Amino acid sequence: MKRIRQLVGPTPDLADYLDCEGGAASWDRFRSHQAGAAYRELLETLQDIQHRLCGYCEIDLIERDRQVEHVVPRHPRQPCNDPPRDGERGLDARNLIACCKGGTLTTGDEERRRDPVKHNRSCGEAKGNSSDPAFLDPRLLPALPPLMRVRMDGRIEADEDVCTAAGVPVQNVRRTIATLCLNVERLRRARARRWRVLSAAWGDRLDNAEVMAAAAREELLPDDAGRLPRFFTTSRSFFGPLGEQVLAAAPREWI
Repeated sequence: MKRIRQLVGPTPDLADYLDCEGGAASWDRFRSHQAGAAYRELLETLQDIQHRLCGYCEIDLIERDRQVEHVVPRHPRQPCNDPPRDGERGLDARNLIACCKGGTLTTGDEERRRDPVKHNRSCGEAKGNSSDPAFLDPRLLPALPPLMRVRMDGRIEADEDVCTAAGVPVQNVRRTIATLCLNVERLRRARARRWRVLSAAWGDRLDNAEVMAAAAREELLPDDAGRLPRFFTTSRSFFGPLGEQVLAAAPREWI
């Protein structure tokens, strides 16, 4: 999980909806506003500022595998007798990110769905209505260096030294990984596959600093369309300190 940019205000159609509905506004009603066009505008805007990656697992977002996620849940867990209701941040643009569907998609792509689904759900689908104060908002993560790293086998874990230096409790990082189920087999396999692709492309040139610096720029910086390759933190871990040098030299607004 990497730092992502925050949407600082409502999109034009969300602002229009809020003006029209006032105190009657709700997330479910917004979803159908303008026959769904307002929701699509919001989702496209979030995708663009996230360089088309899921804000949690970093898989690339595609038309059928994307949704808007509330970092602070709309329906935080509450007494069972209380009816569900939108919390105060249900329509707060600053509480929204773009996310994948957490492995629940009906598809033949093993990186997007793996049976049994209940053991391979991740991201917002796994987090649900959990409102853990230890949960780390990806928009508030330090840009450099990363609090998380990926191993060759695809497992993502907290970097204890970086967490200590950044003053972030390592337990909070571990709890966030667990809450989002970022180490389900589906994602571990996908990240390990990404590591193998990088190794096949660049592994025999690790001692060539010039080539590897160019490779790191290719794999870690947005392309001309503003997109990043899927599983960014895996690539970041593969390139190690050289990758961090490349990221530190680049404009940081996108990180």
